[in-house]
Amino acid sequence: MSARAYIECLVSTLGWNITIISVWNDISSVPTHINDTAEQSDHVPKTRTADETYIRFEAWSLSGSVINAGEVKRKLKITEKELEQLMDELFEVTVDITVVDNQNMNSVTISLSIVIPVSAIVATAAIIRLVETYTIQWPAIKVKRSVQFKPITEDFIENIRREGFLHFVNLFNQQVYNKRVLNLVDINDNSPAFETKDYSATVSEITEVGSSVLQVKAVDADVTPPHSTVTYSLESSAPAEFELRGDGTIRLQSRLNYNTRNLYTFTVNATDGERTDTTTVTIIVEDFDNLNPYFNHSLYQASIPENEAGPLSNVLPEPIKAQDGDTGLNQPVVYSITAVNPSKFQSNFNIDPSSGVISVTTGLDREEIQTIEIQIKAAQQDDSTKSANAIVRLEVKDVNDNSPEFDQSNYIAAIPENSPNDMFVLQAKVTDLDQGGFVGTLRVVPDTAPFSISPDGSIKVKSSAALDRETNSSFEFQIEAKENPPSDFSALATVSITLSDENDNTPEFGLPKYEGKVFTNQTVGMDIVKVEATDADEGPNGEISYSIGFGNDQAYFDIHKDTGVITLVKLIAFEENKVLRFALYVLAKDGGTVSRSSYVLVEVEAPGNSHPQFLQKEYQGTVDEEQEPGAPVAKVNFLSVDPYVPVTLAVETETDKFSIDQTGMVTTKAKLDYETQKNYTVQLSITDGTSRDTASVLVGVLDINDNSPEFDPIPSSIEVPEDAETGHNVTSVLAKDKDTGLNGELRYSLEGSAGMFSINPETGVVTVAAVLDRETQNKYNIRVVAQDQGRPVLSSEASMVVTITDANDNAPIFSKPQYEASILENATIGTDVISISATDKDEGPNAAVTYHISKQDPSSSPAAFAINATSGSISLAAKLDYGTVRKYTLEVEARDGGSPSLTGSAVVIVLVEDVKDKAPEFSTDQYNVIVYENIASGTAVVSLEVTDEDEGGFSNGHFLLTSDTFGINNQGVVHLRSNASLDRETTDNYIIQVVAVDQPVNGLSATAKINITVLDVNDNNPQFVKLTNPLEIPENHKGEVDHIQVSDADIGPNGVVTLSTYSYQQIFTITKEGKLMVTGDLDREKQDTYELIIEARDAGEPSANNFTTVTVIVKDINDNDPVFSQELYSARVLAKDVKKGDVVLTVLATDLDDGNNSAISYRFSSAANLLDLNPETGVITWTQNLTDITEDMDLELSVIAEDHGVPPRNSTGNILIEIRIATLVDGLIFENFTYHYSLEENKPKETEVGVVKALSGSQMIEVTYKLTSHSDMFSVDTSGTIKTVQSLDKEKHEWYFIKVEATDNRTPPSTAETMVVLKVENVNEAPVFNSEKYEATVFSVAPFNSPVVTIKAVDPDAEANEELEYSLEETVSSLLEVDSSGQVFVLDLTEMGGKVITAQVKATDKYGLFATAELQVDVKDSGSDNIVVIFINRPVHAVEKKLQETENALGKALGWKVKIISLRGEGMHSFLRETPSKTYISFIATEEDGSPISAEEVIKKLANEKESVKTELETVFGADVELEEQVPDEGSATTEDPNEAIVIALAVLLAVSIAVLIVLVVVMVIR
Repeated sequence: MSARAYIECLVSTLGWNITIISVWNDISSVPTHINDTAEQSDHVPKTRTADETYIRFEAWSLSGSVINAGEVKRKLKITEKELEQLMDELFEVTVDITVVDNQNMNSVTISLSIVIPVSAIVATAAIIRLVETYTIQWPAIKVKRSVQFKPITEDFIENIRREGFLHFVNLFNQQVYNKRVLNLVDINDNSPAFETKDYSATVSEITEVGSSVLQVKAVDADVTPPHSTVTYSLESSAPAEFELRGDGTIRLQSRLNYNTRNLYTFTVNATDGERTDTTTVTIIVEDFDNLNPYFNHSLYQASIPENEAGPLSNVLPEPIKAQDGDTGLNQPVVYSITAVNPSKFQSNFNIDPSSGVISVTTGLDREEIQTIEIQIKAAQQDDSTKSANAIVRLEVKDVNDNSPEFDQSNYIAAIPENSPNDMFVLQAKVTDLDQGGFVGTLRVVPDTAPFSISPDGSIKVKSSAALDRETNSSFEFQIEAKENPPSDFSALATVSITLSDENDNTPEFGLPKYEGKVFTNQTVGMDIVKVEATDADEGPNGEISYSIGFGNDQAYFDIHKDTGVITLVKLIAFEENKVLRFALYVLAKDGGTVSRSSYVLVEVEAPGNSHPQFLQKEYQGTVDEEQEPGAPVAKVNFLSVDPYVPVTLAVETETDKFSIDQTGMVTTKAKLDYETQKNYTVQLSITDGTSRDTASVLVGVLDINDNSPEFDPIPSSIEVPEDAETGHNVTSVLAKDKDTGLNGELRYSLEGSAGMFSINPETGVVTVAAVLDRETQNKYNIRVVAQDQGRPVLSSEASMVVTITDANDNAPIFSKPQYEASILENATIGTDVISISATDKDEGPNAAVTYHISKQDPSSSPAAFAINATSGSISLAAKLDYGTVRKYTLEVEARDGGSPSLTGSAVVIVLVEDVKDKAPEFSTDQYNVIVYENIASGTAVVSLEVTDEDEGGFSNGHFLLTSDTFGINNQGVVHLRSNASLDRETTDNYIIQVVAVDQPVNGLSATAKINITVLDVNDNNPQFVKLTNPLEIPENHKGEVDHIQVSDADIGPNGVVTLSTYSYQQIFTITKEGKLMVTGDLDREKQDTYELIIEARDAGEPSANNFTTVTVIVKDINDNDPVFSQELYSARVLAKDVKKGDVVLTVLATDLDDGNNSAISYRFSSAANLLDLNPETGVITWTQNLTDITEDMDLELSVIAEDHGVPPRNSTGNILIEIRIATLVDGLIFENFTYHYSLEENKPKETEVGVVKALSGSQMIEVTYKLTSHSDMFSVDTSGTIKTVQSLDKEKHEWYFIKVEATDNRTPPSTAETMVVLKVENVNEAPVFNSEKYEATVFSVAPFNSPVVTIKAVDPDAEANEELEYSLEETVSSLLEVDSSGQVFVLDLTEMGGKVITAQVKATDKYGLFATAELQVDVKDSGSDNIVVIFINRPVHAVEKKLQETENALGKALGWKVKIISLRGEGMHSFLRETPSKTYISFIATEEDGSPISAEEVIKKLANEKESVKTELETVFGADVELEEQVPDEGSATTEDPNEAIVIALAVLLAVSIAVLIVLVVVMVIR
């Protein structure tokens, strides 16, 4: 027999396609890596014999994907028993499968040993042996068996004696010989072996006790009973719900409950007495609909306002919800109302059957019913007999329907203005006929009235600030009593209050500031200005007197105390060109007993004689050429008394080009041209009509970069192959600029090339910069930018289009790497199988694709499939046989038309489909099922398992079942029909037949029976016998209240009923006998009605219950004292305002009891001559006027409130009435009306300014202070000490007027206000630089006196900035210099190339205070030296003064442009202006276009033109000029490299450009 027969068995068992890779029968032929691995495996015998076959194979899924070797090994283990059974049926031999490990993840090698066990040997006689011959027909594995009897030979017997058993397989001529022998002795060398290591079963929770769950089976390979008899046992930890029988059957010992436990796992042992084996059993509990629904809570609380309809939204402890007790099924429930107590309100409610939301359909009247109990039920939607009950206790909330009433319609009172907040004014009383009296809110209408009303009706001052007699002398408003929550019921009463006057207004000036002027024609006694203030108070409180508080230090002025007119009392000493200013602070004070005052500022100006003049005779300024008219040039400063004596500023020269405004700003009137004129001298004048002064402005015109580059023509389109290498030359561009120097030097760049191209910034050559890919982008629109180096930079653009041509660089790509298709094994040749497609990103012939099949696995002749070379359609080319080949793997190739051609590949997997020919089979002939009678419609009863050996199994099958009660779906699940229900009392057993058919048409079938048994449930609820309701008891009752009786129609445990209560358990209990008892304390004042929820529950499983409600009404006893609304009733009155019969106070007490027990009468504890108390209302009135009272006094009384109970109960309240003679407000006053202090500026924060103090008249009264102005600058503590919170600056603010308010701790508190006047004294302050560090860059060849950077400092002291002096530290004095404006200039940097100069700069004011900053100058090296040095016999300062003339003289004599780089004194080591003998001059020479002249050439020309040079210099410095050139050191000859010469020229030009830019920036900063 060949190994393929066993592989066919593997295919049947595993369900995969199998590809054999190799087979070995000889141990020596096993590949080394497998052999080695097998030797290390515990599953492979160490000694192999010739009867072992090694097979290496791969497994494939039906879709064509390779199965991982690990998965194959796992399934081989799982299906081992099935495989052995199949082998036994085919060949009557035992097959031992061993998986040999190897290194391939997708192939598996197995060893097949065919072993004939002793138990299989059968003998018919002692002298013969049975020979069975099997003929195997391939490939359908059909077996033909024949039997022969042959004698037993000596060789055969000897072989048996030697080995004990025979095991071999001869593979030849496709036949197997199975030889059997007799009489072998058994030994116990085999352990019992379970059929599987894991057993599992699914068991319904309603399965009857004693039912079999599953059977385990272990087999012992030994043949004699002592060694092969197997005994089973459970481990000690096994669950008690199960028992194990001797035959391995596991039975149910007790009922299962899915909700308690739904999974059991335990271990079963099998032993033959010596050897053992174990297996694991898993029992899955299946839920069954055997439990009733349940509510989350048995009692719910809800409330709704009376007369209101709608859903109950505020249900506690949570919204009503019920759910199925079977948590695994969780059937939906339907809600309903079963009863309402009292029953007459049943029609007022309904309930949503789905959500359980209860709604009131008709409004309820709380006066008719206060509490209602609603009994609700939740029943399963599929079975209404399964239900649960709960009670909803609904409280009807009161809604007021009677209007409140005030005891008076009009109230009248009088109080002083500014009465303190919360001062009592009068009391109003409100009554309401509704239960509980008036429950609502009191408010003042409108709410803008400065009064409030308390809940007890007391009207008090709400806003003392609004009680201003001067604004309103009286108030009339309404008070409203409105029921709560807001309704249409309310009442109104009118309140009229009159205000008496107090001095509460400060004098107010008509203007915030007054101004006056005194001119040189002054006279003593002249009026200057009049101030005027008003006071809204009346009488002495409104009379005002004036005085000058401060600012009149030189006593020039006086003020009339009544009229407020300020006059001149002493002549003022005027100053020329200066306006003297005087700040007078005038005080206005009223005549009140506690007077009030205020200040106003009066500014008096005294301009002196006018003689306008400029502060400088010469100013400097610069401006860019080509600027529009109006460009600023410079600002000149001047002295005048303008605007008192107006002055006129004018331009005297260059009037067509420049103008000046009245602020001194000089601007252009026309565009200026640097090339036409570089410098202007503009004469200015200033005059007041009498006096005149002049000055000049030296204006420098600055050059600008004003020419853009221009491109030469560029080809419009350029082609580049996509395989061009990086650096490939694409094209070159050229642009020109009419400017020279840096302004004409061009740099090229590209835009829009996406990094694929680059350009040489100097030559303009465009090259390939990255790998090109036409398929990604085939065209680039590139902009070439040419940019000069001027400031500002100018640039131009040109466009070019680069087109990328194609190269064959893309292989065809299939739409997916692997295709899958299937075809019936009986399909005809030519049938289309699948179409595949590939694409090529190239274009033209490079993208033309043809298709070819390069390989077919397994191969065949002819090939099984063909492909259309153009379309890619694959068709059948030969007949298929499912039994021979079930899967084909095709390797398909796509080729493009390029040269050379590129290819792509894909895999096509074709699966061959089988044809069905076997009937389905049920897992058992009869299914026994147990169900409860209350299962819901649609509930699954049993799931039928059907198998089919054909490919695809039973996947296309269906079931047939005839029953009015039960149905079945396509998955084989039998269920209760939706229109059916079970009733055990009607039918307790069903037997039905079901048929399984494997095909929709002409299918094969199988039949099975289903036996269904119906069980009983507890389906009756307990019922209450008629109750006494309601029950009335006194609030001090204890013990039995009533006896409650119940019944239940069920019997046994289902009829045993227990009573309990879910409400008020701390007060009420129910005994076993049903007696309702009071065990806690009752208090009617806390609760006068109890709605007790009583539950009756039976003992069934699951239990059934019912609810009822019992109302217990608690009757009152007198056990509460009256309680006053306040601990102390107080009032403060003016004796002069008290009239007989006026109401002073109203006391109010309440009693929590009911009826007469809560009725209250009032009386004083002792006689009160001045007061009368109404015993019913509690209103206290005056019995006489108090005009005879001459001093302040306090009345302290006690009042008693007593109820009408038997015996009566009472309580005592306190009254305090303060009688005042003069005012209701106690006084508080500052020691001074005004405090004057001064403080130097720049003092640190927390510096003390001064102290204020307010007097209260008593050491027992505490006073606190706060600032009502300038709190951001100052603070005040509890002692009245004022301090700064930040440093003060006189230049920002010289005077501060600080308002301080004092408040005492009286009730209500008193306040007073004063003013603190603070003058900030000047202190000289150091200058401050506007930057801590200044940085600049300059070339070492920067010309002498060229600007580097401008430093700038400011002096915080007013008008002191013009007096600052700037200086540099001594270490850099020979390199750099700074002038009075802060401009840093170059002296000599020729030896500093490549270095950084760091120095300190200093700004010093006229008092010697200074500030420093850091200066850092980066000196760039020019890279070469074309500098020529000469010296002449003149001092440095003389040459410096004529620097420009010297450059012109040298240029004229040499015929070049000359720029002096540095001037140094004798010895060439330092810049010394005072050196008397000679000056060394360093300079460079350039052509007109800026190209530098080499030093060698300049020295040569100096030698040749020495006399001409001397002559030109004498025109500058006079006769006797001596001239010598400095000879360079050997080896220091100038470079001949033209690029280095260009660097020098560019450096000089750049330095000059930077200098110009710095001057521009400085000019803009100064402006």
